[in-house]
Amino acid sequence: MKVFVVAVGTTALVATALVAVPATATPLPAAEAPAVTPTPRAEVKKSFMLYAKFTSRHEASYGNAKRVGNLVVTQGTVSDSSDKKVGTLTTVMRVVRPSAKGDAEFRDTQSQVQLKDGQIFAQAVNEDPKSGPPKTLHVMPITGGTGAYFSARGTLVLRPVGDKYLMAYDIFVEKQSDSARFTFDDVVKQTVTGDAPQGIGNVTLTHAPGGADSYVSVATRAGAKRGVVTDSIDLQVFTATGSLFARTIARSAGAAKAQNYAILGGTGSYAGYGGELTLSADGRSITAKFVAPRGKSSRTRWLEDTGDGVTGFAIAGGTFLAVQGRQFKASNKKKDGDFYATRTTYDEVNGVTPIVGMLQQRFNSGTMIVSGITLTDGSDGKTIWRPIIGGTGDFGGANGEVSSLGQSSGLWLKTGKIWR
Repeated sequence: MKVFVVAVGTTALVATALVAVPATATPLPAAEAPAVTPTPRAEVKKSFMLYAKFTSRHEASYGNAKRVGNLVVTQGTVSDSSDKKVGTLTTVMRVVRPSAKGDAEFRDTQSQVQLKDGQIFAQAVNEDPKSGPPKTLHVMPITGGTGAYFSARGTLVLRPVGDKYLMAYDIFVEKQSDSARFTFDDVVKQTVTGDAPQGIGNVTLTHAPGGADSYVSVATRAGAKRGVVTDSIDLQVFTATGSLFARTIARSAGAAKAQNYAILGGTGSYAGYGGELTLSADGRSITAKFVAPRGKSSRTRWLEDTGDGVTGFAIAGGTFLAVQGRQFKASNKKKDGDFYATRTTYDEVNGVTPIVGMLQQRFNSGTMIVSGITLTDGSDGKTIWRPIIGGTGDFGGANGEVSSLGQSSGLWLKTGKIWR
């Protein structure tokens, strides 16, 4: 692998501007509301169907005999019921574990549809054939969107129909929002390259400090064709009181340009938030439009074991962990479902170590997707907070945050603050 480090636009600043950002944002007590007074929300339901056809599939393999950690990227076109092309589809999948079915495996699947009026994101752990696209129906939580699909929540039903896939969307979006602007002093990038076709799996890590605020992003190469580079990017903005987690599929050809991201969730004072943010072309500022959750949240607690699977496996730019484990009721420790979890600990960039985590919590009453970037894995005894970015069943449309704290018993205590 090759590693490149680039510092962009470093400026002379007072020392306080370069203080390391806290590993996680501490949630505020209920009395300490977000700094922005939420605007009353106008929610609109959108239900529609699209048809997708996959046109390419590429894979980055890292040598694990069970394929765990392999990155699979598919691209396709999206059409309406009249077979008119209306957009594109990109799926970025990481193999979590093999299935009991010899020809199948479980993958952390991130789906993005790009339409003329915006992006729609979905995510779930799906069981699919090793060598091809899905053959069965999948129900995936909608995790966010941009443009006309601003702050989208809901479900995507994906079903094979001949040589295409019916994509049935049932989502809620917001019509009103508040805004905030964040500025940063330095932008430091580090790139790690592999040897997969089209650079699939190459990683660019970015850290941008700026006084009390900062952001970290992880851009994973999803393709390169005819001079156009496609990256799947996760970005987390850290502030003194909370954080915002966002995602985009970015296509670029030449000069840098501003990028729009869907805000999938947040922690602390931004717990339960959704919306959209724009990162400037130079990476030095972010403008965010967001909506706060409506109504009262509920709290739930449970315990988890550490699971079993593959740990500490090397991939481009870091190490990968993927496990399946059991959940227990906090009150009596009776089994209450199971979970899939992935965690990628990336190389240090500018003094911080980005850790991208994903958990699919599968309760008896539904599933919940938890994801985000942290700067600690909790082994130091500190509590970790990650955003809730979607769910199904009783957790359909869920947002909020989950804290994780290691226990002396070897279990993890999870506390969810949830808006449905």
